[in-house]
Amino acid sequence: MRIWVSGAAGKLGAEVCRQLLVAGHQVVPVDVRPGGVVEVDLGDRVGVGRSLAGCDAIVHCAAIASPENVVPAELVHNNVMSTFNALEEAWGQGIRTAVLASSGSIYGTAWAPEELTVAEVPVDESTPLAYVDPYALTKDILERTGAMYARRGMQVTALRLHWILTAAEVREYVADAPPAANRRNLWGYVDLGEAARACVLALAPRPEAQRFEALVIAAEDTGRHEPTADLLARWSPDTRATEVLDGHAALFSSRRAGEVLGWKHRSTWRQ
Repeated sequence: MRIWVSGAAGKLGAEVCRQLLVAGHQVVPVDVRPGGVVEVDLGDRVGVGRSLAGCDAIVHCAAIASPENVVPAELVHNNVMSTFNALEEAWGQGIRTAVLASSGSIYGTAWAPEELTVAEVPVDESTPLAYVDPYALTKDILERTGAMYARRGMQVTALRLHWILTAAEVREYVADAPPAANRRNLWGYVDLGEAARACVLALAPRPEAQRFEALVIAAEDTGRHEPTADLLARWSPDTRATEVLDGHAALFSSRRAGEVLGWKHRSTWRQ
């Protein structure tokens, strides 16, 4: 296939492009930043349309990745309109497969002004969305926009990607950091290569009943040395575990991604 990848100069987008090329696909890498890509401002509907010519599918990774030091209005406008323009122009050109980079931050714990926790773990697709921050709002709108195009007839997969890190970054930012520093993220992560592989797998055709899917994409373990049960008891005692959490079991569940995509996190930072 000929696949359009937005945010191709970024961390996830670049790895998605690499894996697609290895798999034998053609790639149209677009980004607002220069550097070996087609320079496209995703706020420019006409420019987006031109860049999509001849493509069979899209992987939309581009977004303001962190709300830190970003004016909320700019954050919402950028993230919402880039998604809408990508999907609307793709639809208009007959493209019927889209993969969207959503985020585990949609649950609201990562960027809440005052710390929020989830009532139950593991977090999965049925966990209520109770966010109070604009970044999570943009990811909810991304998923709702994708669901609208799926109702028209497009296959859309929104991947709720956890914190995308390399193994070295997990050690630096999670394993060797104070436990309280990552309580909001429930000490979770997803390996960069595994996140990109989920994007690639989501391009495969699915039954009509699975035309739209929003899927948690996270590692099978936490990024900590301590057992998961000990982390919860010490740092989030009000959070109830709905299943036995042996060893370093993750507090985000990707079971649904396994059922729909055949994806499972195959690596761990502990290797």
